[in-house]
Amino acid sequence: MPALVLVGLGAFLITIALALVFFVVPGQKKTPLDINSTTVTEVAPGAVLVGKALAGNTPTDLNSDRPECRPEGGAAAGGEAEGDAPEGEAAEAETEQAFPVSCFIDNDIPLYSQRRVMAVEPSDSDVITLQAAQSLLREDIAGGEDVEALINATVDRVTVDRVSAMPVDEATSTLQVVAGGGDDAAPAGFARNGLQYKFPFDTEQRAYDYFDASTFTTNPIEFVGETSVGGIEAYEFTQELGPIDMWSSIRDHFASISDGYDPAVESVLASYRREGMTAGQWGLEGDPEREVDMRRFYTNTRTVYVNPATGQIINGKEDIYQFFAEDQDEAETFFNDKARMEEEKSEPTRTAVRFQSGWNEETQDNTLAGAQESADTLNTFGRVVPAVLGILGLLSLIGGLVLGLRGGGRTGGRTTRTRA
Repeated sequence: MPALVLVGLGAFLITIALALVFFVVPGQKKTPLDINSTTVTEVAPGAVLVGKALAGNTPTDLNSDRPECRPEGGAAAGGEAEGDAPEGEAAEAETEQAFPVSCFIDNDIPLYSQRRVMAVEPSDSDVITLQAAQSLLREDIAGGEDVEALINATVDRVTVDRVSAMPVDEATSTLQVVAGGGDDAAPAGFARNGLQYKFPFDTEQRAYDYFDASTFTTNPIEFVGETSVGGIEAYEFTQELGPIDMWSSIRDHFASISDGYDPAVESVLASYRREGMTAGQWGLEGDPEREVDMRRFYTNTRTVYVNPATGQIINGKEDIYQFFAEDQDEAETFFNDKARMEEEKSEPTRTAVRFQSGWNEETQDNTLAGAQESADTLNTFGRVVPAVLGILGLLSLIGGLVLGLRGGGRTGGRTTRTRA
């Protein structure tokens, strides 16, 4: 009887171990339905073209004392005009004055980005819908919490497979774009491709398609190598983007999902294209009076660190630069000229947004704690527990067989002696 108990126990333990490895743990490799995380970057010096100032032809407060940004015949913007011109004519002259674009660009100001990702409906055993609200803000305006501090924002919704993290092949994604002026493009459903907020479980050492919410484009993000973040295993991935014509890419996106633009879309698109200004205002070479059509171009070097077991992004950083250029060729020539880029960084004449930063320490600590817990759970039930149960089961099975064989041998010996 003890032998049969040991054999049964051994078989049971081995069965449980195999079930954990092949059924239970794989079933747990799904994005949890209670996701609710916030990532915030370090505050870093950057630059931004203030759209309201440009639209109102009013130099920003940070630029109003510069000689080229003062009204002709007057003091700093907003000051009393000099000379004998009548008040009405002075006001008209100020309104018509063509200030250089540099008068509307605030440089070396503190910027930071924040993003909150949470699970929303529809979500079930197979898919999860993620809603991500992301914004870029000025820390020097009301501590970065006032509406005036907002530079741009997006509200993104995407339904993805809970294992592969890839979007479902349906027109369920929406992406609401909010410009600095407060206008926003109403979301409409569309189908997208590419990872974004999470990588698949058991991430591989290869390139993946990755969706960029600023341009509505999907591009490869390349595997760089193995590393560790806070003691947790990580794969490093990097994506080099641009220059990408934002006006064209956003226009094409909205054109592909609707028959026409609503006023909000037109308002958002207006911030990506500037017509009717002169080359001199933009600091371009050649005839300063030449009228130019300038479009906003986007570049980004994106780096993410992914825990391969869970697919969770545990750290990230971006080097975003948006600027205006006449066309694709001129944009590429300008961006690839390192000397001109350094000049632009110091004295911007065509910059729309310049922001380079990574997750702050608090975000990293919170993310690493969650990642460690998830990795520990998978390791415990995927490796440690099955290994222990398997070993105990095997020992129990062997012990039962040995005990059974010995018991059988002793019984056979007594029978032989009795017959003798």
